[in-house]
Amino acid sequence: MTKRKALEILLIALNIIGIVLLVHFAIPYITYNTTILNPNAMIPFEAWDRAGMILTLGFVPLLAINIFSFIFIKFKEKYWGFLFFIPSIICFIIVLSYWIN
Repeated sequence: MTKRKALEILLIALNIIGIVLLVHFAIPYITYNTTILNPNAMIPFEAWDRAGMILTLGFVPLLAINIFSFIFIKFKEKYWGFLFFIPSIICFIIVLSYWIN
């Protein structure tokens, strides 16, 4: 296996992990889950608030992985590479919604 192919596989795996985490944290935020996960904490977060904060922290690494994937993974048609930015756009909309509300 060449270094280029190994890099492509690594980037695709990181993209899949990012999408799974995005879905995992977007569901409590979108459904506005108000259960308190750890009531004994010093600052107890509701589930939607915790998910919004984690998505805020995870937006930049997700965007970086999407940009690297766009640059290093080559397709026959150039416009297919823009599909890598869909998770970043969704995460940005959720983060923007979190900080505006």
